[in-house]
Amino acid sequence: MEEVYRSIEGLEIVRICEEDAQKVIEYVNRVSGESDYLSFGENEFMTTVEEEREVIRSYRERDNCLIIAARLGGNIVGLLTFEGGRRERLKHRGEFGLTVSKEYWGMGIGKRLIEYMIKAVKESGITRIGLQVRVDNVRAIKLYSNLGFEIEGRIKKFMKIKEKYFDFLQMGFDL
Repeated sequence: MEEVYRSIEGLEIVRICEEDAQKVIEYVNRVSGESDYLSFGENEFMTTVEEEREVIRSYRERDNCLIIAARLGGNIVGLLTFEGGRRERLKHRGEFGLTVSKEYWGMGIGKRLIEYMIKAVKESGITRIGLQVRVDNVRAIKLYSNLGFEIEGRIKKFMKIKEKYFDFLQMGFDL
């Protein structure tokens, strides 16, 4: 990992490199069973190390993409991916996804990842950030709102878990 940003109590925010592919897969497989707020469930992340390396490589090659991790004691405890538009008319905007290991919820890790992302994508010319969040994920909605994201709409039946549908909110932030 490289480009380390040190934060509170030993937390490091780092840009993911291809060499981190195995650690990313292990982290995602670990958090996939910790929460139903994620768009993937336990055992649904079926990515090989080589496939993950390619994803990381493609993100690092594009100016409007970013994969960063929160690291404590060398372990990944949070992950944020930001993907900007591929077409010329959409390159100014992007969306992100965020996960934090359940044992570290409420410790400010998600906030640090988002703050790092906002600074990094702004420097790359991004002027618009979007996200989707489940309507009952109150903690996440509060975090995003406190950081300046605004609710822009509701997406009905966005996710289905065991025959139950969940609506999501679309939130956005202009840089």
